[in-house]
Amino acid sequence: MPTGRRRRKSGRTKFRRFWLYTEVIFLLLLVVTLAVVGSAFYSVMRILPSSADIASYEPTQSTKIFSSDGVLLANIFEENREVVPIGDIPKDLQNATVAIEDERFYKHPGVDIRGIVRSLYQNIKRGHTAQGGSTLTQQLARNIYLSQERSVSRKLKEILLALELERNFSKEQILELYMNQVYYGSGAYGVQTAATLYFGKDVKDLTLAECALLAGLPQKPSGYTPYENREAAIGRRNVVLDHMEGLGYITRSECEDAKNDQVHLAGLQPKGMMQYKAPWFITYVMKELTKKFGADLMYHGGLRVHTTLNYEMQQIAEDALRTGVHNARRQRVTQGALICIDPATGYIKAMVGGVNPDFSKDQFNRTTQAKRQPGSSFKAFVYTAAIDEGFDPNYRISNEKLSYKGYGPKGWSPKNFDNKYSKSMSMKQAIAYSVNVCAVRMAEQVGIGKVITFAHMLGITSQLDPNLSLALGSSVVTPIEMCSAYGVFAAKGMRAEPTAIVRINESDRNDDGGVIEENRPVVRQVLSEQTAELMDDMFRGVVTMRGGTGYNAKSVRGARGKTGTTSDDRDAWFVGYTPELSTTVWVGNDNNSTMRDVWGGNVCAPTWAVFMRRALVIHEKEHDREKAAQDANKQQSSVTPGTTSRLHRNEPTARERATVTICRDSGLLATKDCPSTYRVTYDLGKEPTTFCTLHGGNNSTDNLPTAEQPTANDTPSANDTAGPHRPGATTSSSDAYVTVVICADSGQLANEYCPETVSRRFLRSEAPSKVCRVHKPPQ
Repeated sequence: MPTGRRRRKSGRTKFRRFWLYTEVIFLLLLVVTLAVVGSAFYSVMRILPSSADIASYEPTQSTKIFSSDGVLLANIFEENREVVPIGDIPKDLQNATVAIEDERFYKHPGVDIRGIVRSLYQNIKRGHTAQGGSTLTQQLARNIYLSQERSVSRKLKEILLALELERNFSKEQILELYMNQVYYGSGAYGVQTAATLYFGKDVKDLTLAECALLAGLPQKPSGYTPYENREAAIGRRNVVLDHMEGLGYITRSECEDAKNDQVHLAGLQPKGMMQYKAPWFITYVMKELTKKFGADLMYHGGLRVHTTLNYEMQQIAEDALRTGVHNARRQRVTQGALICIDPATGYIKAMVGGVNPDFSKDQFNRTTQAKRQPGSSFKAFVYTAAIDEGFDPNYRISNEKLSYKGYGPKGWSPKNFDNKYSKSMSMKQAIAYSVNVCAVRMAEQVGIGKVITFAHMLGITSQLDPNLSLALGSSVVTPIEMCSAYGVFAAKGMRAEPTAIVRINESDRNDDGGVIEENRPVVRQVLSEQTAELMDDMFRGVVTMRGGTGYNAKSVRGARGKTGTTSDDRDAWFVGYTPELSTTVWVGNDNNSTMRDVWGGNVCAPTWAVFMRRALVIHEKEHDREKAAQDANKQQSSVTPGTTSRLHRNEPTARERATVTICRDSGLLATKDCPSTYRVTYDLGKEPTTFCTLHGGNNSTDNLPTAEQPTANDTPSANDTAGPHRPGATTSSSDAYVTVVICADSGQLANEYCPETVSRRFLRSEAPSKVCRVHKPPQ
């Protein structure tokens, strides 16, 4: 064979062999590529959300907390978002978004091949990434389900999700989801929050220029936010306007007019905890929400929480407490707390947990978390136990020094605040002048266990140590406990559980429905009405009797209360109330250091009075608004078992009452010969009917006083306020008295068979000790 033919044949063989190898390699590469793509597709499909999940998707929303007077107190969120329907989003904003982000949005099925090619060409032409190929639907898919990483698998997921979104939602729904989902910078998610944050208005009220500015932000939120780069934001806005004109959404003149608009920003508001109004109350509510519903629903569920707090009252409370603490700074006072509760409902109306205006640096809520000694304000529970046991407010208690062994190596001798002592004084005087020795004696007489029982019954939940020093407030409690407990006296023996939340709705769009929770007052009777009224009268004396420790609160109409000061000047209190509001003020120092010349009457009571004078006016206005709303809706106010009506709590009861005059010495109905008397009101039929036999009067029923209606705020009689009965003053009584029931025939202690008995008061040393033996059981 010629050499030339052999060479040509060898060349054709090599060429065929080359193409064979090429085809094999291509097929291998194709198989590998298909395997990789198939594997990637399979792995992506396994982790994608289901069609049902995609179809039911809703953007997360912030939870809003409102006051009883309609003020937005806080937005609680991880992403600050408020969802609005597409109907509330201006058409200009919709068009601006489509024009700058995805001009073929209404034409593609979720993925735009033409757009990808165009952006690829522009990027190659410019030598860098100038345009993205993602559609608006792909961006939504990425925002909802994916991270921002750059990878082939993420892009594949994005495409598949975009197609699935288009399959489940209309174009209008996708646009609504997108505009409620994306980030607009400065902490704003969604167009409604962005409109409020940048322009201080609802999204539906935006101008064309404002719509264009917002539409330009999602591409680079941190770079275009007008709060940080005003010129860049305006430049981006103008680009958006040019795109809108080019696509025919606006005319040339509209475009130019919008470009000439000035940018008027609302101003950045405090972020995080600093944006909370009434921050101590907000964190208190947040703990309740988390406990009931979990943190996820609270931060993402778009709850609308309607609370009991009155924000106007809260502002006054904060100002009053800060002023009071500031005025006492030379007395080494650095901290305080104030809490106000409606005693009829338990609704918390104001809560100030400290005086530091920067809540982010001091989140300790001293109204609910500070465990402090209440001092003499705890005496309320001692005397309540005594009154409920049958002791009279004018029962005389020895005020002489006493000592107890077994309290440490030297024993314990309770001391009066002014270090003055006397023979005896009435219970009413002892509480008005805050006499320690009398309180300890009374606690010993009724039993410290009974004192603890009444304290817990009225609302004290803290652990109380069962020793006599408890009568002077040696165990620690919180201000909210004391405030709630004293509210029982204001509510005539009814205790209302402290309440912060009235109603929780799912969202603004479900304000008339979608109620998740609705709380009604939890109220129960814990004291007899008569015991509550007698205590109420004694607390009134604390404020009105000259020399009473609460005298500095007298400027408040109908004020009652009790001061409290610890012996080492570490805590000072005034726990007071009117029929409408119960309020506690505490001052002290967080490090428990001593103050100087501070007691409940000279720092806390004036602060309490400043707040209450204005709070009562606000409360009356709020009460009138509620009543007017009920009348307008023709709703009948009713009281069900375990609850009490706000509108009728101050109406007089239908039960008949009798006010009678009692002899101070015998405790029986007074005659004209009794040297010292006082007035007391009983339920009709429960008043005493036997006349005093100590002062020579007769037993004629002609001397029985007629029943009369008591006034709402009876002031103490001259016999109560006059005379040398202050701490340290002398008294004509030589010893404590005791009331016993004796047989009218034998003069001895009555037994169950004595036909006629009389209640008499004796000096303890002279009281009969033997039981009547004249009257015996029938044979």
